[in-house]
Amino acid sequence: MSEIQSRRGKAAFRSYFVLLLVITAAALAQLAPGTPAPALALLLAAGALLAIAEAVPVPMPSGGYVSAATMIELPLLLLAGPFWTCCVVLAVTLLVHGILKRRAPLRVAHNAALFMVMIVSASMVFESLGGTPGALRFPRDAGAMVAAGLTFFAVNSIGVSLAIGLTAGPSPWRIWQREFQQGILHHLSFVALGGLVAVIVSATGPWGLALCALPLLVSRHSFQLDLELRSDLKSFVRTLTEVLEEVDPYTRHHSHRVSEYSVRLARGLRRSEAEVEEIEYAALVHDLGKIGPAHQHILQKPGSLSHEEQRTLRAHPAAGAEIVSKVRALRRVSEIVRAHHERPDGQGYPYGLRSEDVPLGARILNVADAFDAMTSDRPYRRALPMDAAIRELERGAGTQFDAQVVGCLLRLTREDRFALIPSPSSEDLQLLRLRLRVGGA
Repeated sequence: MSEIQSRRGKAAFRSYFVLLLVITAAALAQLAPGTPAPALALLLAAGALLAIAEAVPVPMPSGGYVSAATMIELPLLLLAGPFWTCCVVLAVTLLVHGILKRRAPLRVAHNAALFMVMIVSASMVFESLGGTPGALRFPRDAGAMVAAGLTFFAVNSIGVSLAIGLTAGPSPWRIWQREFQQGILHHLSFVALGGLVAVIVSATGPWGLALCALPLLVSRHSFQLDLELRSDLKSFVRTLTEVLEEVDPYTRHHSHRVSEYSVRLARGLRRSEAEVEEIEYAALVHDLGKIGPAHQHILQKPGSLSHEEQRTLRAHPAAGAEIVSKVRALRRVSEIVRAHHERPDGQGYPYGLRSEDVPLGARILNVADAFDAMTSDRPYRRALPMDAAIRELERGAGTQFDAQVVGCLLRLTREDRFALIPSPSSEDLQLLRLRLRVGGA
């Protein structure tokens, strides 16, 4: 995120936060007990479980945290009403986030306000569909329960996405896709379990919470494992790029820059975050096929390549794809790696595919790869100025490079959203190679 975008995001977050506080104040002004005080045991048990859920949240890959609190807050709302639920949630938020974890006051205030809006919004939906908080009637209120649960999820996911997107980027919509859409079944399972807890406790009393404790813990643990696997996959891909350091330090730096350029282009083309993530992974490992010893000489050769050297170099997309495809979660990524040197005119390699047969991710990677190659030092030449590199891309649009992707790069450049990423000079890279040789010796 650029400095200008960061300033705009922070200003937008302040506006969003003020609006959230206004909505919260308006909602709380209308809030009254409404229902008799529920059993103290219910409030204490729910408060204890909620405190545990908030004390050990699950970190999200893009920043922020998510807890399994919905599985406690929703049944408490249905059984005790919005007033008592707000009291418990506010007390737990101040205790856990404000005192125990010592979060920043702004963050505590945001979390508390968002929780209040979630509770009041879900309560209004529940009542509008015939439900009565504190007097749950099942199965008659099943539809109202589902709607209230979905409202809980919607308000929470939108609020969290706005907070992360406006302060850290990318856009809130893309944060929602990456953090909530990709794991939506887990989030909806929390809603379903919350409804189940409400039904059980309404029939058995507060002790019903004990019956639900194990399923709640298992569901939360499953959700944590899912997020950890996604995070570990990204760490694994980044670790693969470290392997390239053993061949040539240029290649690793190049892969990271190409990854950043590819993500910008994919988002500029309005691809989904799931596809953006695949393209990002492919860009990080697109040169993995160059790890063989035969490439070390080729990568550092200052002059032209022989026919045999060219054939060796042209084999690297298929070789890299073969390595990547061994990981089941990366098989779609491997197809992008395999085709990233194909061309619209069919003159690319390794298969000579034409544009319509090449995955869009590979076409994006092709442009990002070429752009970085032109704007960074190579053993046989100095980096081209950015303007000269763009002219080369325009000249090759439709033949060497995908015209749509090149058009996107030009548009982002005009909008000052495609800044050049600094790359090491030839002298820096020579020093890195020397250190590697000395370290290897």
